[in-house]
Amino acid sequence: MSNIKNEIIVESEPDRQSYVLFIKGAVEETAKIYGPIFTRMVSTYALEFEAEKLGEKPPENIQGLENVINYIITNLDKYPQGYNSLVYGIAKAESKLQGYTGAGSRRAALHAMKSILGSSGLLDSLIVSTEDAFEAINKFEEISKAIKTAYPQRFIREENGQVIMVLDDRCPFRDACTAFVDEGISRTIRGEECVSLITHVAVSEIITKKQFDYRLDKFDKLECRGRIFKS
Repeated sequence: MSNIKNEIIVESEPDRQSYVLFIKGAVEETAKIYGPIFTRMVSTYALEFEAEKLGEKPPENIQGLENVINYIITNLDKYPQGYNSLVYGIAKAESKLQGYTGAGSRRAALHAMKSILGSSGLLDSLIVSTEDAFEAINKFEEISKAIKTAYPQRFIREENGQVIMVLDDRCPFRDACTAFVDEGISRTIRGEECVSLITHVAVSEIITKKQFDYRLDKFDKLECRGRIFKS
């Protein structure tokens, strides 16, 4: 990863199994909002998504979050981006329950990012270490690279304090986001959902203790571009 004044460039590749386990924790945390039905729905939708990517029918003998997690991990050699199945399950379940994504997805992102930061042992020292979203993201990406959860992306700090995020076709969450677009799964305002944007908003809020929001400005097969700003 390089940090050139107002630009952060990340070139690392993530540990896929770690992603699955972090997102599993996010499912369990979000279920505190919606109850057990949320976990059941996520498990069903994630299993369907995973099976489709593997080119098979959802196994009838696999039920419940733990078994779905094991199914995803077992098949990471066949579908390396299996964590997308859980991400998709979270968004689809929330969309089915309330018509759009919102508080649940934000809570899931916050929990996953706190887990990643917590696993580094540096969470307490990072909180309120900066009030700037760009600096918060830079601190997070340094840690993320060290614990192998970073992935290719670029961040640019604008003069107005907003942070531009650019992702190419190596984005690990592209499969989930493509499904969101295809199925019309989105937020109530500011349009389409973006996994990378919502997680980096969470990072910014955890570290700065300020409120941020995001907007996905461009989504296509070659490049996605969005922005993070104070809300």
